[in-house]
Amino acid sequence: MKRSPLGAIVAVLLLTSSPGQGVDKEAPLQRPELSAEYAKGRGLVLPSPGERSYRKIEWRTSVLHGIVAAQKKDRPVMIVLMNGHPLGCT
Repeated sequence: MKRSPLGAIVAVLLLTSSPGQGVDKEAPLQRPELSAEYAKGRGLVLPSPGERSYRKIEWRTSVLHGIVAAQKKDRPVMIVLMNGHPLGCT
């Protein structure tokens, strides 16, 4: 009876590998305390409440719907159009 070398290799790999052994024995990761410098830099990067005011605008995805809504309220329309891929992948 002949044995295939592939079967022997698979058997050796199955016997020698033990996935997940010792994973639960490691100490859990701890979050470092934030320094004052980090908090200051983070405050400079995050948008202020005034910079987030654009979220209160009722944006329209259709130019026609935006124009109709603006005419009803007698307001101007700002149209932002783009040519190409939004990530510059053209």
